Amino acid sequence: MIRLGLLVWLRLRVSVARSPKVVALARAAFCGLVAMLAMPAALMAQYDLEKALQEVEVPGSLMDEAPFDIVTLKPEATGRSVKLAPIEFADRRIPTNVKETDKLQVTILLFPTRRYEVAWKDIGKIWLYEQMILNRAKKLVDEKNFGEAFEHLNFLFVNYPQTPGLQIMRQEFLFKSAEEMSGQNRLAHTMAVLEELQRSFPNFQRDKVRGLITDVSGKLIESYFEKKDLSAARAMINRLAKDYKDDPLPVVEQWKGKFLELANEYKTKAIEYRENKEYLAARREATKMLDIEPEIEGGKELLRDLLKEYPIVRVGVFQTADKPDTAAIANWPAFRSGQLISRPLFEFRSTGPEGGQYRFSLGSFQQSDDRLELDMTIQNPGQVGIPNSLDLSQSFLRRATIGKPEYVPGWAAIFDSISVAGPERLKMRFRRPHVLPQAFLQWPIEAIGEGNLPLGVLYKPKSKESNTQRFEWAPISPAADFQPKEIHEILYEDPSQAINDLLRGEIEAIDRLFPADAKKLQASIVSKTINVESYALPTVHMLVPRTSNPYLDDREFRRALLYAINREGILKGEILGGADAEQSRVISGPFPRGVTENDPIAYAYNTSVDNLAYDPRLAKVLMLITNSKLKMQYEKRKEPLPPMPKITLGVPNYEAARVAGQAIIEQWKLIGIQADLVVLDKVPEPGQMPNIDILYLTVSIWEPATDAERLFGIGGPAQSNNQFIVQVLGGLSSSRNWREVRQSCQDLHALVAAHLPVLPLWQVGESFAYRGEINGVTKKPLGLYQDLQKWRVRAP
Repeated sequence: MIRLGLLVWLRLRVSVARSPKVVALARAAFCGLVAMLAMPAALMAQYDLEKALQEVEVPGSLMDEAPFDIVTLKPEATGRSVKLAPIEFADRRIPTNVKETDKLQVTILLFPTRRYEVAWKDIGKIWLYEQMILNRAKKLVDEKNFGEAFEHLNFLFVNYPQTPGLQIMRQEFLFKSAEEMSGQNRLAHTMAVLEELQRSFPNFQRDKVRGLITDVSGKLIESYFEKKDLSAARAMINRLAKDYKDDPLPVVEQWKGKFLELANEYKTKAIEYRENKEYLAARREATKMLDIEPEIEGGKELLRDLLKEYPIVRVGVFQTADKPDTAAIANWPAFRSGQLISRPLFEFRSTGPEGGQYRFSLGSFQQSDDRLELDMTIQNPGQVGIPNSLDLSQSFLRRATIGKPEYVPGWAAIFDSISVAGPERLKMRFRRPHVLPQAFLQWPIEAIGEGNLPLGVLYKPKSKESNTQRFEWAPISPAADFQPKEIHEILYEDPSQAINDLLRGEIEAIDRLFPADAKKLQASIVSKTINVESYALPTVHMLVPRTSNPYLDDREFRRALLYAINREGILKGEILGGADAEQSRVISGPFPRGVTENDPIAYAYNTSVDNLAYDPRLAKVLMLITNSKLKMQYEKRKEPLPPMPKITLGVPNYEAARVAGQAIIEQWKLIGIQADLVVLDKVPEPGQMPNIDILYLTVSIWEPATDAERLFGIGGPAQSNNQFIVQVLGGLSSSRNWREVRQSCQDLHALVAAHLPVLPLWQVGESFAYRGEINGVTKKPLGLYQDLQKWRVRAP
């Protein structure tokens, strides 16, 4: 080990700097030194540190540097500061019992392999790395730069927790930052910091800290009160009462009295509304009453009586439909409304190993072994709302007759004849075997007789005003105790507002959550009072070209549109909010992929067709190819090539579609495709809204064997004239067994991927939320109102 005198080494460095210019600078420094003598000791120490850091060329953040110490020599020993490797002091404490003749061994960072000695009598100041960071933290606190001060203190607590003075600095940091935040009216943060200070240092300015806690907590409760967030105010009071039970805060009793007074006012209003039969208003007041004073005398009994007397369920929705339709394939609000005010003849209940499982709403059914006949038996035909076999046979015939308003092409293609055997039995015969004829029969049951309701229908429209659609109990027989007598659908534009209203009890359910919100809500602390439930099956999202122009008609241009979309990024980053969801994934075709390879819903998905990867460069190449090809075609016709038109992308007025649509047009712009986003309140029928070039569609394809025709066939939301698609649809319709069905569906999948009559995006697992007051909600339903007859509303 080489031992050299540090003083000798420094004098060698200093000797080269003794020029006249340096001497002049030294004289100026001396004049400045006279002014510095009047500085307070703390400022002087900080100045000395900053001067030392500047001398060793560390002007920036200390935490960005590898650990080092600084030794500053006395003026008679050059007065220079030297940057050293951390000195090996016991417990990192500078010894105080040293002799002037003792020497300290150090390592200069410029020469890490050498050891130097310096006499203790020559040392003016030793700055340890952690102490320098602590000094810097104090400076930042004095400057009210609490963000950076916190970073410095946190660094010390993680790496140097035994630093002398660290706990005292923490006290000062907490107290001064609380004072600063209080002045900025950041009450919640102030309260948190003050209570942390009190817990960690109970004897630190005890009376002053307690006085601040009393003052800030009172202001915080008052702010909740002014914002009408009474449940938060009440929760604050309860927590303060619990945490300070041994030494109560005066503000607790003060606000308890105010809340009891207010709760009695709500109670009085609830009783008045109830007497006037304004049940919804009465329930609102009663809910507010219990939010702020759960133990008020007679409060729970009042709410229970209101719920029993006239229970109402309020559902937050984001889309409405003009025509309810239980068989809607690409219209979420129409399907939801259809479930509420009608009942399908055959109801899809779940997926099975060979297609869906269906329930005949009027009785029972049986398909023949050769799949050429379907026998149906009606229970209690002729009773109110129940058709007999003749009435039902006419319904089947109308839907198979060209020219009738109810005509269904897919049904007409397989229907042959029908016969009845008494009022309760009828038999249908088909032109050819079909694996699932009942899948065509999901239309609503028709009412029999004037003024009668179809069998099983519980609600009918009552009124509509502004953003609220009301439905009332429809049957003549009264509803059961706590069974909803009214259901109100309240239209929202902002999902956050809907969630806030759900948390406050202003609504009882949300029919469709934005996926990112669903994960947050499920993981939140309120999950005990709010239930988040997944729907049984995912929706399939796709883009459907609707207008005809030379570019959109070109397959390679459509492929460029798809290559330009970062589907994985939009799905995971924008729609799912970075969370994983087993039902949500990018797809390569028009059918759901399911969750696992053996998922029954995935029988139509062709796993051999890969997803197109995000590749904007290839998208640009395909655009150039399209442009070159179209230019040659128009030159042959001696016509000028029209410029590429701006694309209008229509998306349903739902958060996931709006977010995805905006991301898509931004990514199209990156490759030179200009596009505008149009938000649609209603899902357009084929032929409507011709200004929409491409439609963002969410499709519920639960039975690909028949839904493929409903999607791509005549009148379908993605109607295709592509001869290959039409041919495969014909083959699918004539499939005689499940092997042929699967093959036809997977062939169709491959054709869609090749020709792109639609641009497949992703499948999304949908979910809904409801408050704990609603009992009897089906687990993993197909739609919100499935098994609605089981719902009961009870007090929380």
